[in-house]
Amino acid sequence: VSWNDAIRPPPSPNERQVRTLSSWGEKCQADLARRRILVVGAGSVGLDVAVRLAASGLCHLTVMDFDNVEIHNLDRLIGATLRDVRLRRPKIHVARRETTRAATARGFQINVSDLSICEPEGQQLALDHDLIFSCVDRPWPRAVLNALAYTDLIPVIDGGIAIDTFGNGKMRNAVWRSHVIKPHTPCMICICQLNPSNVTLDRQGLLDDPTYIAGINGHLEQPASQNVAPLSINVSAGLLSQYVSFSVAPIGIGDPGPLRYTLNTHELEKCKYKTRVNCYVEKKIGVGDERLDITCRHAKAENQRKINNSINRRLRFLRLIDNMNFSVEKLLGRYRPV
Repeated sequence: VSWNDAIRPPPSPNERQVRTLSSWGEKCQADLARRRILVVGAGSVGLDVAVRLAASGLCHLTVMDFDNVEIHNLDRLIGATLRDVRLRRPKIHVARRETTRAATARGFQINVSDLSICEPEGQQLALDHDLIFSCVDRPWPRAVLNALAYTDLIPVIDGGIAIDTFGNGKMRNAVWRSHVIKPHTPCMICICQLNPSNVTLDRQGLLDDPTYIAGINGHLEQPASQNVAPLSINVSAGLLSQYVSFSVAPIGIGDPGPLRYTLNTHELEKCKYKTRVNCYVEKKIGVGDERLDITCRHAKAENQRKINNSINRRLRFLRLIDNMNFSVEKLLGRYRPV
């Protein structure tokens, strides 16, 4: 990404960014701060990534997620509270609150969307960004983002964690990965991060159907559901490290390629994947609107939006009071005593 300073002037650094500027300089900071970045998924990894991007001085950030905060999210969704659960807060509202608190750029803009990247409108929104963080664990949204990295030349930073346990519940191992998906590098399918056979099942909602899952006797690679706060931070750290390497290129070394960390042996492996023969994804570089469109109506996202739009008056009033408290907090943050 390059910039015309006359059309889009570099943001002025401030006293809250002294340590960041000392790490990579004012020119690099000006380039990074002007990027429009999209974080897809506001779970334990996506929320942490969004907050740290805001703290680094980013001026324009978008967070996309249609889920609400649930009680089982609180052991790893750092920043979410029991009050958010009781108010049935969407995760994007928590992301807006926490990124606003952490932001160091003057005039920081945070946009949130309850669309799914799997919907045509969600994909269209993604096209208006310079870089995308993929913080999802489902095959369908991953497939959409995997394609966009090539068809529309938008780098996608992706990763995830898998925790393996014994039958008695004790941990056997945990593995987390991170990688940058972009033209002239292997796609998610080629690096074994995406199984294309599961995309159609996900589109049909079968990966959420317990009857279907039980009927195939477990012969299906399902999205990993286990996670824990002390380990999820490693995934967000891996994604952000890839982002810095790709964007700043210390001593001229940029994208390191796919990385995999194995917990039980404490080994960081640089994976040597190659593009598979006749990879159909990587052949579509720069085709834009001629892409094979795999988006469509997303029933789960539509249903969640209907639920959110039907909350009762009492809950709306309580949310209003809570929002007013946050507005006062923001106002106090802008006040500078003489």
